[in-house]
Amino acid sequence: MAIKEEKIIDVNIINSILASLKNTFKIITKLNFEVKKPITVKDINKSYDVVTNIGFTGLLEGNILYSFTENVAKDIVNNMMEGMMKVDEIDDMAISALGELGNMVSGSIAVNLEKYNYNIVVTPPSVFRGKIVKVTARGTILKFPVFISGNNEMDLYFVFKERR
Repeated sequence: MAIKEEKIIDVNIINSILASLKNTFKIITKLNFEVKKPITVKDINKSYDVVTNIGFTGLLEGNILYSFTENVAKDIVNNMMEGMMKVDEIDDMAISALGELGNMVSGSIAVNLEKYNYNIVVTPPSVFRGKIVKVTARGTILKFPVFISGNNEMDLYFVFKERR
């Protein structure tokens, strides 16, 4: 009988991400949302319309993926624009806004992690459009399900390896 090995994850990593979602994400998007309990997953095989990817290096290395349906992405961008313009499609302006959102939340995650001696440096964002069917990643994958305005879901994935 094979014994399943459970990876122990420092609660400070999880709390750093949650704090950044509850503070920075909320301030930028001005949306009400609920973050469900984070879970570890083997891979990312859900289909998304828009994915913002931020890499990071340091004591932890990996990627932070912000994954949206097109409707959730448009809602987020429209709230970020505060009525200055209406976004009806994921155009260059929307992509730029979603990249900047990922950049600001990831910077907040880096600052929060630094408090626990997990110093990381984040890379500039890359935003992908189209059905992202599967992302292959090495390391631990933490999935943070986020429900915006009830049942509109986005997912944040924190994929990392520790370098010690």
